[in-house]
Amino acid sequence: MKYLPLFLLSLLLLGCQDDDDPVTTLPEADLTLDFRTDYAGRPLAIQRGTYAYPSGGQLKVLLFQFYVSDLEILPADGSAAIRLSDIDLIRWMSAGDDATTSRTYRVPEGDYRGIRFGLGVKPELNARDPSDFAADYVLNEAEFWGPTTRYVFAKIEANADLEGDGTFDSGLSYHLGSDALYTTVSFNQDFTVTAGADPGLTVVADVLRALSGGGETFDIRDPQKRNVHGGNQEVGRNIWERLSRQFRLEIGE
Repeated sequence: MKYLPLFLLSLLLLGCQDDDDPVTTLPEADLTLDFRTDYAGRPLAIQRGTYAYPSGGQLKVLLFQFYVSDLEILPADGSAAIRLSDIDLIRWMSAGDDATTSRTYRVPEGDYRGIRFGLGVKPELNARDPSDFAADYVLNEAEFWGPTTRYVFAKIEANADLEGDGTFDSGLSYHLGSDALYTTVSFNQDFTVTAGADPGLTVVADVLRALSGGGETFDIRDPQKRNVHGGNQEVGRNIWERLSRQFRLEIGE
């Protein structure tokens, strides 16, 4: 028992030393992450450009959007991922929209080994109603099917000229989403974040590769393959699988 007071004194001194030590934090820098939409590898002119489609005819893309959940960058040293956002809606919907839209985040400087995000609305948010959020939040009534089917994870809408007469009178509308479709997209590519040196990160999504890619041609001449709105789920799943696979990350380009 005669050593107990000395032991307690040592703990007290150690505790005081920890309290006085400054907290070491890494310097931070701005990280800009661009999202670009393409068609066949070239920047998409939403509502303006007309594009050849593999099964015949021409397309004019009117709307392309998708949710990303748990957007994170991954430190090269294997430490915990840096969360950039819990949920965001990436959208092209107007003829005035540039093919590239940007987000800027404040992150620790350092080396990173990649980026990942969930394509769609993660289950814990998909379970919540639009009324749980502010009216201007990205999870809103316009993207909500209903209490059973929940949020629309992604949309592709276009008009097609299938007869070659210059009239875009065949509507295509693909609204996709369900917990079962939620997919994690990962890029294992190195980059460095430092003040004043933008690594030039661009996440690219190609509308054509979402519809017809990976050796598959989705035939829009078939009237049964022109609409997905909650129903027609086999067609929706087919598009979703290509959509989730076609993302790529460009660095410093």
